Amino acid sequence: MGRPLGRNFVEQFVALVLNSYKLSQGRRLVDNQKGGVMKLIEQKDDRELRAVNRQFSLGEYGQSWTKLERYLFIEIYNVIKDFYMSVSDQNIKTFSSESISLTLPVEKLDKKLFKSNQKSRDLMNAAEGLSKKQINLKTINEEGQHGFDFISMFPRIKFNPSEDKDNMYVRIPSEVYEEMVPIESYCVLDLKMISQFNSGNTVRLYEVFKSYAFRRKITLTFDSLRKQLGFFNEGVYPEWKHFNAKVLKKAVNDINVHKDFDIEVKYEKKRNQDEIEFDIITHKKHAKNSIQILNLNALIVDRTPSLIQSKYIETTLNYCNAASNNKLNIKELTEWVISDLISAQTKKGDLFDFKHLMNSVSNQIRSKTYTRPFSHQHLASPGEITFSDAVYEKMKTLVREGKIEELLGQYSADEIKANQFGFLLTP
Repeated sequence: MGRPLGRNFVEQFVALVLNSYKLSQGRRLVDNQKGGVMKLIEQKDDRELRAVNRQFSLGEYGQSWTKLERYLFIEIYNVIKDFYMSVSDQNIKTFSSESISLTLPVEKLDKKLFKSNQKSRDLMNAAEGLSKKQINLKTINEEGQHGFDFISMFPRIKFNPSEDKDNMYVRIPSEVYEEMVPIESYCVLDLKMISQFNSGNTVRLYEVFKSYAFRRKITLTFDSLRKQLGFFNEGVYPEWKHFNAKVLKKAVNDINVHKDFDIEVKYEKKRNQDEIEFDIITHKKHAKNSIQILNLNALIVDRTPSLIQSKYIETTLNYCNAASNNKLNIKELTEWVISDLISAQTKKGDLFDFKHLMNSVSNQIRSKTYTRPFSHQHLASPGEITFSDAVYEKMKTLVREGKIEELLGQYSADEIKANQFGFLLTP
């Protein structure tokens, strides 16, 4: 990225994450700007839209984007959007304090964005481009010393058709995903229009114009526009005449071809002035819905964690189980953890920290010091066999004396689990 972006940048990250809508429309012929060929666009088809954080669309980048890179970026974050809005966790593989790992079904990607018979190569090139994107935080203190923090957005992107020909695997670090929500001010982008655009520059400018559309008239400097497109740091198109001819004019024409579906853009730059005046006309207004995002610290009701809480618990316990050579009773431990969480929420109220407690539980499990929470006997479902101090002491004595078979014969499996000796049942 070009300049320090800080917390606001990552909040912008939610950009491509959050909301899909469906609209029904008529039918129209439009010129797709390729040799004057007329392309039929079905207005009857549903228009798939994305709610995009305005601040993210207006962010400045150290690198330019290809159309396919930007498209993959949108689709990756659409998976996260569904997760955080409690729509689906189907493509979320792990969720922890370190990262989110997800899968992106490659067969569901828009085929029109790939060259014929080159999908795997195009996908590889776009994924390689995404792997190089990063957040650059730079500071200079009063003594003139430089500080920096470079955070890769996608530290790992993997697609191995020999192992899984259906999915691409992506990992996003906590420094990025933790700041994804909430989203307050956003615009709406038409995904079908984006697929029709001829370049990544057009997609970026479309996002910028849509983010300013509510004002209609805006003024931007030449350099600020180059920074938003990622050209400034790359040293690309430093002169207005080349930028205008090769980038801006083509992008505006490309957007205006589809103006009946969304917006129309007009612009003017006066001679010897650095500022560009834009007039953005909205032809198609899209309804905006409020966006409700899940919170890890949300209250657990009826012993039922939310989608993101459940995935976090699952990831933590699976990690602990792998570290313990798969000897843990995951089902039992899940119930214990839920009891611990509910108890902590009751005691700490607004000070409750889900991640902090889960990290503590993880450390205790791996060090073999985690035991059945005392609160579990009070939070267990009615009719369930619960912990008993007397039974626990008897079992502990039998274990200490090496009378495991006697213990297994004297108590039921449910009683053994309820009194913290479930590990004896593991084969």
